Amino acid sequence: MQSLQSRLSTGLLLSLIICFSALWLLVSINVEFLSEEYIASRIQHDTETLLSTIDFDSENKLVLDSSRIDLVYHQPFSGHYYVINTSNQHVNSRSLWDQSLNIIKTEAGVQQRSLQQGPEQQSLLVVSNSFNKKGNQISISIAEDLGPIQSNIKQFQYWFAVMAFSMLFILVILQILILRSSLKPLTRTQSELKSLEQGKLDKLSTDSPSELRPLINEVNHLLSVVEQRLRRSRDASSDLAHAIKKPLTVIQQLTDKNDIPDETKDILKKQTNDIFQLTDRILKRARLAGHSYGGALFSFSKDLPDLINTLDMIYASKSLKITKNIQDNLICPIDREDTLELLGNVLDNAYKWSSSKINLTVNMNSDLHIRIEDDGPGADPEKTTSLATRGVRLDEKMEGHGFGLAITADIVNDYRGKISFSRSEELGGFRTDILLPVHNQ
Repeated sequence: MQSLQSRLSTGLLLSLIICFSALWLLVSINVEFLSEEYIASRIQHDTETLLSTIDFDSENKLVLDSSRIDLVYHQPFSGHYYVINTSNQHVNSRSLWDQSLNIIKTEAGVQQRSLQQGPEQQSLLVVSNSFNKKGNQISISIAEDLGPIQSNIKQFQYWFAVMAFSMLFILVILQILILRSSLKPLTRTQSELKSLEQGKLDKLSTDSPSELRPLINEVNHLLSVVEQRLRRSRDASSDLAHAIKKPLTVIQQLTDKNDIPDETKDILKKQTNDIFQLTDRILKRARLAGHSYGGALFSFSKDLPDLINTLDMIYASKSLKITKNIQDNLICPIDREDTLELLGNVLDNAYKWSSSKINLTVNMNSDLHIRIEDDGPGADPEKTTSLATRGVRLDEKMEGHGFGLAITADIVNDYRGKISFSRSEELGGFRTDILLPVHNQ
């Protein structure tokens, strides 16, 4: 979807273009109209002047006083012409030379205007009027060339368009600056959301416009609720495991009594031991996860040492050496608690089965690649495909219930990653490869 700034910028730009185009068109039309009206008023003034120069002799023939007529009407093709018609005479201005005009006959007191092509391809405005003078019907038509004023109008339109475009450009720049300034709170909130996603912040800043503040408050409230529920869930798991241990201890003590049949005693001991192992696993997961903000990301430089130390204490009876090959300042692109669960399960499996060595390799290019190898007995290649199934174990003699790698596979699948199991070529034991997309969220 197009960004809000792009949509606003596009809408405002189109509005400005439409407004300036309409303004240019309106001004151009009005300038042409006013120019034509001005020329028509000047022609009307010349018509009245020409009418005053007309007289009739004793034989009722039209006589003009040439000395009172503007010299422009005597210059050939000057762009100013007149035609006078009476019932028996037709008089043209000398400027027409041997050309003629298309005269529209009008009634007395009625004015007619027309546009026509005159001598030398001139664009003429012709104004025709009819008068009664000394009992004679007189028709006077005066034409003026519109070419010079049309040239001025075109020049005006050009410079007006240049000025309008310049103003439009300035307004667009101002509009962009105003939009960027107005949308800065949104950009800052977007940056804070990315920091929140990366675990650098635990809530959004409320220093924002009043329109955004309700949304930010709701997001912060939701984050607080999610964090509280996550903490309560982990605390409940830990409390449940502790609570189950006490009655289990009582049951285990009762099974040691001699009055219980050996067969029943063996069943009770086996089931009690299984429940003990499950509760130990829940407590171990709670110790590994600890308490932190739910949206934080896993840092290999900060969080991994604590995880390794915890596992070292759990398996203190085994003298294990773990070799780490990890890029500096590497951040896992998934939730911190999910990463602790994922790495905790795989490393716990490696600690459990290894004899003396574990290799942990982490690098990130297009994907985050985690590889964990041990020098234990390894697994049959034909059976490794079933390891991601809950409850599946390749050795029933070793403590455990086969849920760890299945949970790990679920986490990897949730983040659209890949997990595979094989034999380590370097150490000869079990090898786990995990690929997680860097931009998965």
